[in-house]
Amino acid sequence: MSTKRTALMLRLRPEDREVIKKLAKYYDIAEADVIKILIREYMKNHKIEVDSS
Repeated sequence: MSTKRTALMLRLRPEDREVIKKLAKYYDIAEADVIKILIREYMKNHKIEVDSS
């Protein structure tokens, strides 16, 4: 089974990057995981659905 992955590049302000670093350290997870969680929460809160096909 193969997984289709898409690369995403974000340009963040230094203060946004610090917030992500602090969250990652607090929850002991990777910064990329923090960003994934934030994107999922944003989509859930705004009722955005994505076709996974």
